[in-house]
Amino acid sequence: MQSSKWVRPAVTALAMAAAVALAPAAFAKGNSALSDTHSLVANKKVPAVGYLAAPVSTFAFDVSGIFSFDSPIGDPDNESYLIDIGTLSRVVGIGWDVTIFADAPSWLSEMVVNFGSSSSGFVNLSVGIGDDTPGTQSYSSGGILDIVGLNLDFTVDTDGKLKLTFFEAFDDFPNDWDGRWLSGTLSIQTVPVPEPATYGMMALGLAAIGAMARRRKS
Repeated sequence: MQSSKWVRPAVTALAMAAAVALAPAAFAKGNSALSDTHSLVANKKVPAVGYLAAPVSTFAFDVSGIFSFDSPIGDPDNESYLIDIGTLSRVVGIGWDVTIFADAPSWLSEMVVNFGSSSSGFVNLSVGIGDDTPGTQSYSSGGILDIVGLNLDFTVDTDGKLKLTFFEAFDDFPNDWDGRWLSGTLSIQTVPVPEPATYGMMALGLAAIGAMARRRKS
Protein backbone atom coordinates (compact mmCIF):
# COMPACT_ATOMS: atom_id res chain seq x y z
CA MET A 1 0.00 0.00 0.00
CA GLN A 2 1.32 3.40 -0.94
CA SER A 3 0.81 6.49 1.16
CA SER A 4 1.04 10.20 0.43
CA LYS A 5 0.70 11.08 4.11
CA TRP A 6 3.47 13.61 4.10
CA VAL A 7 2.30 15.80 1.20
CA ARG A 8 -0.64 17.55 2.85
CA PRO A 9 0.35 20.24 5.36
CA ALA A 10 -2.77 22.21 4.36
CA VAL A 11 -5.02 19.42 5.63
CA THR A 12 -3.27 19.36 9.00
CA ALA A 13 -3.64 23.15 9.31
CA LEU A 14 -7.35 22.91 8.55
CA ALA A 15 -7.85 20.18 11.15
CA MET A 16 -6.09 22.26 13.79
CA ALA A 17 -8.20 25.29 12.91
CA ALA A 18 -11.33 23.18 13.33
CA ALA A 19 -10.20 22.32 16.86
CA VAL A 20 -10.42 26.01 17.76
CA ALA A 21 -13.66 26.91 16.02
CA LEU A 22 -16.51 25.18 14.22
CA ALA A 23 -15.76 25.57 10.54
CA PRO A 24 -18.37 25.25 7.74
CA ALA A 25 -16.10 23.11 5.60
CA ALA A 26 -14.96 19.56 4.90
CA PHE A 27 -11.90 18.12 6.62
CA ALA A 28 -10.07 16.98 3.49
CA LYS A 29 -9.05 19.01 0.45
CA GLY A 30 -11.09 18.31 -2.64
CA ASN A 31 -14.06 17.15 -0.54
CA SER A 32 -16.56 19.40 -2.32
CA ALA A 33 -19.43 17.05 -1.52
CA LEU A 34 -19.27 18.36 2.05
CA SER A 35 -19.20 22.07 1.30
CA ASP A 36 -22.55 22.60 3.05
CA THR A 37 -21.64 20.75 6.27
CA HIS A 38 -20.25 21.83 9.60
CA SER A 39 -17.70 20.21 11.87
CA LEU A 40 -18.27 19.16 15.45
CA VAL A 41 -14.94 18.65 17.21
CA ALA A 42 -14.33 16.58 20.30
CA ASN A 43 -12.73 19.33 22.37
CA LYS A 44 -15.73 21.68 22.13
CA LYS A 45 -17.64 21.09 25.38
CA VAL A 46 -21.06 22.64 25.98
CA PRO A 47 -23.87 21.82 28.46
CA ALA A 48 -26.04 18.81 27.76
CA VAL A 49 -29.47 19.38 26.26
CA GLY A 50 -31.88 19.99 29.11
CA TYR A 51 -33.91 23.08 28.31
CA LEU A 52 -36.02 21.82 25.41
CA ALA A 53 -39.77 21.78 26.00
CA ALA A 54 -40.37 18.80 23.71
CA PRO A 55 -39.76 15.24 24.99
CA VAL A 56 -36.18 14.15 24.27
CA SER A 57 -35.36 10.69 22.87
CA THR A 58 -31.87 9.16 22.93
CA PHE A 59 -30.65 6.63 20.38
CA ALA A 60 -27.50 4.57 20.98
CA PHE A 61 -25.60 3.33 17.91
CA ASP A 62 -23.00 0.57 18.32
CA VAL A 63 -19.92 1.36 16.20
CA SER A 64 -18.11 -1.93 16.88
CA GLY A 65 -16.40 -3.33 13.80
CA ILE A 66 -17.11 -0.46 11.42
CA PHE A 67 -14.29 0.28 8.98
CA SER A 68 -13.13 3.76 8.00
CA PHE A 69 -12.30 3.57 4.31
CA ASP A 70 -11.88 6.43 1.90
CA SER A 71 -12.27 10.11 1.07
CA PRO A 72 -14.50 11.84 0.04
CA ILE A 73 -17.64 10.95 1.96
CA GLY A 74 -19.41 9.75 -1.19
CA ASP A 75 -16.83 7.06 -1.98
CA PRO A 76 -18.67 3.76 -2.60
CA ASP A 77 -16.38 1.88 -0.19
CA ASN A 78 -17.56 3.93 2.82
CA GLU A 79 -20.01 2.42 5.28
CA SER A 80 -23.37 4.15 5.84
CA TYR A 81 -26.21 3.30 8.21
CA LEU A 82 -29.81 4.52 8.54
CA ILE A 83 -31.51 4.93 11.93
CA ASP A 84 -35.26 5.51 12.14
CA ILE A 85 -35.68 8.45 14.55
CA GLY A 86 -39.13 9.61 13.42
CA THR A 87 -40.51 11.82 10.65
CA LEU A 88 -38.96 15.29 10.60
CA SER A 89 -37.29 14.70 13.98
CA ARG A 90 -34.74 17.30 15.04
CA VAL A 91 -31.25 16.16 16.12
CA VAL A 92 -30.28 18.28 19.15
CA GLY A 93 -27.47 16.38 20.88
CA ILE A 94 -24.56 14.07 20.05
CA GLY A 95 -22.29 12.08 22.37
CA TRP A 96 -19.64 9.40 22.03
CA ASP A 97 -17.79 6.79 24.05
CA VAL A 98 -15.65 4.88 21.57
CA THR A 99 -12.33 3.17 20.90
CA ILE A 100 -10.82 3.55 17.43
CA PHE A 101 -7.77 2.26 15.57
CA ALA A 102 -5.85 4.03 12.77
CA ASP A 103 -3.55 1.89 10.64
CA ALA A 104 -0.14 3.54 10.07
CA PRO A 105 0.49 5.84 8.36
CA SER A 106 -3.15 6.91 8.73
CA TRP A 107 -4.06 9.13 11.69
CA LEU A 108 -6.69 8.94 14.41
CA SER A 109 -7.69 12.52 13.62
CA GLU A 110 -8.67 11.52 10.08
CA MET A 111 -11.46 9.13 11.09
CA VAL A 112 -14.75 10.96 10.63
CA VAL A 113 -18.45 10.18 11.00
CA ASN A 114 -21.04 12.35 9.30
CA PHE A 115 -24.53 12.84 10.76
CA GLY A 116 -27.29 13.81 8.36
CA SER A 117 -30.62 13.06 6.78
CA SER A 118 -31.07 10.41 4.11
CA SER A 119 -30.49 13.09 1.46
CA SER A 120 -27.93 15.48 3.00
CA GLY A 121 -24.98 15.49 5.39
CA PHE A 122 -24.98 18.08 8.16
CA VAL A 123 -22.44 17.49 10.94
CA ASN A 124 -18.95 15.93 10.84
CA LEU A 125 -17.49 14.46 14.01
CA SER A 126 -13.79 13.62 14.37
CA VAL A 127 -13.42 12.15 17.86
CA GLY A 128 -9.61 12.03 17.55
CA ILE A 129 -9.11 15.61 16.40
CA GLY A 130 -5.56 16.72 17.18
CA ASP A 131 -4.20 13.17 17.44
CA ASP A 132 -2.20 13.13 14.22
CA THR A 133 -0.79 9.68 14.90
CA PRO A 134 -1.68 6.08 14.12
CA GLY A 135 -2.61 3.58 16.81
CA THR A 136 -5.48 2.79 19.16
CA GLN A 137 -7.18 5.32 21.43
CA SER A 138 -10.40 5.72 23.41
CA TYR A 139 -12.48 8.91 23.40
CA SER A 140 -15.50 10.08 25.37
CA SER A 141 -17.59 13.24 25.19
CA GLY A 142 -18.48 12.83 28.87
CA GLY A 143 -22.19 12.98 28.08
CA ILE A 144 -24.42 14.43 25.40
CA LEU A 145 -23.22 17.65 23.76
CA ASP A 146 -25.82 20.29 23.01
CA ILE A 147 -25.54 20.97 19.27
CA VAL A 148 -28.40 23.47 19.46
CA GLY A 149 -26.06 25.74 21.39
CA LEU A 150 -23.48 25.24 18.63
CA ASN A 151 -26.07 26.06 15.96
CA LEU A 152 -25.53 22.60 14.45
CA ASP A 153 -28.95 21.06 15.09
CA PHE A 154 -30.78 19.77 12.04
CA THR A 155 -34.01 18.05 10.99
CA VAL A 156 -34.21 14.77 9.08
CA ASP A 157 -36.46 14.22 6.07
CA THR A 158 -40.05 12.97 6.05
CA ASP A 159 -38.75 9.38 5.92
CA GLY A 160 -37.52 9.84 9.51
CA LYS A 161 -34.07 8.42 8.73
CA LEU A 162 -30.87 9.64 10.35
CA LYS A 163 -27.88 8.67 8.19
CA LEU A 164 -24.44 7.97 9.63
CA THR A 165 -21.55 7.76 7.17
CA PHE A 166 -18.04 6.75 8.23
CA PHE A 167 -15.19 8.06 6.09
CA GLU A 168 -11.60 9.34 6.06
CA ALA A 169 -10.48 12.97 5.98
CA PHE A 170 -7.46 11.79 3.98
CA ASP A 171 -7.19 8.60 1.96
CA ASP A 172 -3.92 6.78 2.76
CA PHE A 173 -5.03 3.40 1.37
CA PRO A 174 -7.24 3.86 -1.72
CA ASN A 175 -9.93 1.19 -1.99
CA ASP A 176 -8.91 -0.25 1.36
CA TRP A 177 -9.59 0.67 4.97
CA ASP A 178 -7.47 3.20 6.86
CA GLY A 179 -8.97 2.70 10.31
CA ARG A 180 -11.53 0.80 12.33
CA TRP A 181 -14.04 1.72 15.03
CA LEU A 182 -13.26 -1.07 17.50
CA SER A 183 -16.01 -0.62 20.09
CA GLY A 184 -18.36 1.78 21.80
CA THR A 185 -21.44 3.82 21.01
CA LEU A 186 -22.53 7.08 19.48
CA SER A 187 -25.48 8.68 21.27
CA ILE A 188 -27.97 10.85 19.41
CA GLN A 189 -30.62 12.96 21.13
CA THR A 190 -33.69 14.04 19.18
CA VAL A 191 -36.94 15.91 19.68
CA PRO A 192 -40.06 15.54 17.54
CA VAL A 193 -41.18 18.36 15.28
CA PRO A 194 -44.77 19.37 16.15
CA GLU A 195 -47.48 18.46 13.64
CA PRO A 196 -49.26 21.41 11.94
CA ALA A 197 -52.32 20.71 14.10
CA THR A 198 -50.14 21.06 17.20
CA TYR A 199 -48.94 24.47 16.04
CA GLY A 200 -52.60 25.44 15.63
CA MET A 201 -53.43 24.40 19.18
CA MET A 202 -50.41 26.31 20.48
CA ALA A 203 -51.60 29.43 18.64
CA LEU A 204 -55.09 29.03 20.12
CA GLY A 205 -53.57 28.67 23.58
CA LEU A 206 -51.57 31.86 23.16
CA ALA A 207 -54.67 33.67 21.90
CA ALA A 208 -56.64 32.46 24.93
CA ILE A 209 -53.92 33.71 27.28
CA GLY A 210 -54.07 37.10 25.57
CA ALA A 211 -57.86 37.25 25.96
CA MET A 212 -57.60 36.40 29.66
CA ALA A 213 -55.07 39.19 30.17
CA ARG A 214 -57.39 41.71 28.50
CA ARG A 215 -60.32 40.62 30.69
CA ARG A 216 -58.29 41.09 33.85
CA LYS A 217 -57.34 44.60 32.80
CA SER A 218 -60.98 45.48 32.15
